[in-house]
Amino acid sequence: MTRPIIENHPGQNLSLCDTAPTLGSVAVLTRGSAISRVDELITELGGDADALLRSHGIDPLAVGDFDRYVRYEDAAAVLGHAAREFDCLDFGLRLGGMQSIASLGPLSVILRNAETVGEAITNVCRFLGNLAPADTARLTTSAGSAIYSYSTILHNDFDRRQTVEKSQTLAMNAINVMSGDRVIPIKVTFQHERLAPLESYFDVFACPVEFGQSQNAIHLSPAHLTRVIEDRDEAALALAQEYLARVHSGVALAEHVRDVTRRLLLVGEAGLSRVARAVSLHERTLQRELAAEGTTFEKILDEVRRATAWELAATGLQASQLASALGYAEQSSFTRACRRWYGESPRDLLKRRRGSRPEDPIL
Repeated sequence: MTRPIIENHPGQNLSLCDTAPTLGSVAVLTRGSAISRVDELITELGGDADALLRSHGIDPLAVGDFDRYVRYEDAAAVLGHAAREFDCLDFGLRLGGMQSIASLGPLSVILRNAETVGEAITNVCRFLGNLAPADTARLTTSAGSAIYSYSTILHNDFDRRQTVEKSQTLAMNAINVMSGDRVIPIKVTFQHERLAPLESYFDVFACPVEFGQSQNAIHLSPAHLTRVIEDRDEAALALAQEYLARVHSGVALAEHVRDVTRRLLLVGEAGLSRVARAVSLHERTLQRELAAEGTTFEKILDEVRRATAWELAATGLQASQLASALGYAEQSSFTRACRRWYGESPRDLLKRRRGSRPEDPIL
């Protein structure tokens, strides 16, 4: 599983109101296929695709290549940069419409070979985080609706909006492919406010689209989930599931939880329930499996906070900002933890770390 990396990007204007307040950015890796055809769209809009990609540290040859990795936030930044540069606020929608489900790699095999649309979506929700650790998908069903929701951990708000719209457009395309014809959702919702003209969204989803809502979601009829996928290959499905399960099982659960907790901590969501959902386990199951590995979620969270405190103490944050970034509701709780970790107060730690590099070894 890919590991998150704390980075500082000179020239970025981050404020304490941003999702990632003056903390740099959390970068995880994603597949080059996640931005397949982005070069074509940039060229179509009159831009220099190679130059734009390289400005974000991405080798143009990695675009569309499932076996190549790029930094997740760099990939998202390409979408945001292009949308602004070419005044194309529906860039994410356009790119999602150009991509085929083949860009999803082994997930596309599941989409084409599960028994029903519902089974396929359930499996995607189960395995998505194995390939894209920053992404979370859920399928919630009730008597009158079936809601596919998607979220991603990105610090730049505009880049995140473009990424979400691209991903939900690709999800809509996948649902259409599995169903064999165009599916008309009950409605589609986005957490962010509208970026592009309403017509752009209707062209993709062919249904009412609402903004400023609680989740990024495609609201389907339960009947859509029962549709049988034709010409399925059970052997191919089994191989894809085995591969995806192996991607997860190649890393000890504790290490996987540590990575996820680190990413969620920096966006203020590192609680047990949120982490359990991100790793597709029930809270009790997660605790039980961690115990089998000789640890607990609370111990992992404490270790992650300790390491993160050491790194962030070198970035110029004040003690109160550092306590908030680590998820402490009370300054006194952070003070006690700091004395336990380092034998000194937060103020002394900040003084000792001033002028150091965040990545210096913990002393």
